[in-house]
Formats: sequence, C-alpha cells, structure tokens
Amino acid sequence: MQHFKNTRRALAALVAGIVAALAASLLIVPPASAASHSGELLLRGPGASAYTRGYAVSLVGKEGATMTYTFQVRNTGTTLAQYRININDWTGAQAQLYDGTLLLKPLASSPDGYYTKPIAPGGNQALTLKIPIPVGTAAVEHYSSVYLYGTDGYVLDSRNLIAEEPAVLTGSTAQDLFVKNGGQLAVGGAGHPAQVMTAPTISGTQVAVFTATLQNSTAASTTIGFQLYDDGCAQVIVKDGTLDVTAAARNGTYQTPSLAKLGKRNLTISVKNVLAGCPRGTVYVYSKLGAGPLQQQSILLANKAA
Repeated sequence: MQHFKNTRRALAALVAGIVAALAASLLIVPPASAASHSGELLLRGPGASAYTRGYAVSLVGKEGATMTYTFQVRNTGTTLAQYRININDWTGAQAQLYDGTLLLKPLASSPDGYYTKPIAPGGNQALTLKIPIPVGTAAVEHYSSVYLYGTDGYVLDSRNLIAEEPAVLTGSTAQDLFVKNGGQLAVGGAGHPAQVMTAPTISGTQVAVFTATLQNSTAASTTIGFQLYDDGCAQVIVKDGTLDVTAAARNGTYQTPSLAKLGKRNLTISVKNVLAGCPRGTVYVYSKLGAGPLQQQSILLANKAA
C-alpha cells in the first residue's frame, strides 16, 4: 500500500510539472478590454529587400519547392500590445507559420489563431511563413492570406503571400506573354492567367525593372500587340530597345514587327517614383491579337519601402 501511495504521489507530481511547463510556455492573452486597435502587417520584399505596406509579395518556384516569406507585426500604438493572427490558405497552399524554428501553423489556422508576444510601442515581431508548392496540381498560383486582429477580434490589417509556378517558355499560342524581374523565373503564358511578378522593394529614386517578352509560339508569322494599365501610383516607362513606346503601350497601339514562328520581342518596363500615400505601383500588362482583343495578362508589383 505504501508503494502504491508513493507511486501515486510521484505521478501527481509529474502531471503537475507538465502542466506548469505548458502554462509557462503559453502567452497570457490580455482581456478584450485591453485590446489594441493600433497595429499593422509589413511584408519583406523579394531578395531580402525592405519591408513594405504593399498588399502582396509573390515569389516564383517550381513544383516541390518551398517559398519562404518574412513579415512583421508592428505595434503602431502607444502602449504594450498583443495581437491575433489567422492564416487562410487558397488554391492548394498549405502554409506553415514559424516564429524562428517554432511551428505556429496549427494555432494560426485555428479559429482562435496565434497570439503574438507582447510588443512594445514602435516595436515588432518578425514571423516566417513557408508555402510548399504542391506537385501535380492544376493550380499554378498558390497563396495565403495573413489577417491581423486585436485580441478582441477587431480587424486591423491583412496581406497576401503568393507562390507562383514558372511559365512554360516553349509557349502554346501566337500571342504568348511572359514577364520577369532580375534573376527570378518568368511567369505568364497560356494557362497561367494574371500571375504576379514582384520586384524587390524600392525607395527614393530606385527603379523596379521588368521584362515583358512577346512570343509567337505557333504561327508561321504574326505581329503581337501590347497594352498596359496601371493604378496611377507610380511613373511607368516602356521601352522597345532604346525607343520609348509608353504612349503606344498605354493606348493599345503598340505592335511588334512581324515575328516568325518562335520569334520574340522584349520590352523593358520601369516603375519608379511611387507617390506619397501609395504603398506600391501596380501595372497590368496584356498581349493582344495584333491590333485586336486582349489575350494574356500578367501583373507587375513595385512595392514601396515602409
């Protein structure tokens, strides 16, 4: 009997120790009455460039690759505050949220979400989100939305992190459009509608430079039209070699010379001088059937540093 009592006391002590350890590892969530309504999300740009208030950052990777993003929860208030984060996955994404090496996704994707550490006024907590690109799915764009709330459920901010699969550069139409920035893999083309290409974050006089390739992949010969629209938040310049064709691109009258099968024409698109009050410059580019209707679309993002 004495042995049984000692065993029971030892087991009780062990359970108590486990409970204490778990309690110590969990953050204390402040009551709703103490919730802060001053906070924001900032995304780090491609290539470990500066953080931005732009609504999205995209990265390009092949099937089986894992794309890694960093974002900050920033306390814009005047008192110590905690926040709640929820992650919603779309189009096959299965994002994993980390604080350093600690996996937070089971919490972040639950109805209650993940509660940040207490953050001092003007301070931030940096978190990492990873999106594995699935193999063998029909989708070519996989993205996750990050939502920031006060601890009382008040909605504060949201951002999108996008994993794009690369273009198939052999093409499949006579009006193929592919876009890229720097050393990133190109996106676009038939079956890859409205893919997003994000340049490293810019500030001051810096310029985001994109290349748009118009390619005749199937016809014996053809001309390809090009048109763009933008959000009015930045200066956009389009060049064909050294020739400025911005006006023609804007009004939809630009056309390539006649291109033989597999022939292509590269246009350079520069985005700079993002206006005050705008977190980014967004450019929508299209290939056209000669002077006819719009065909393929891609989206160019030039985010401004926060």
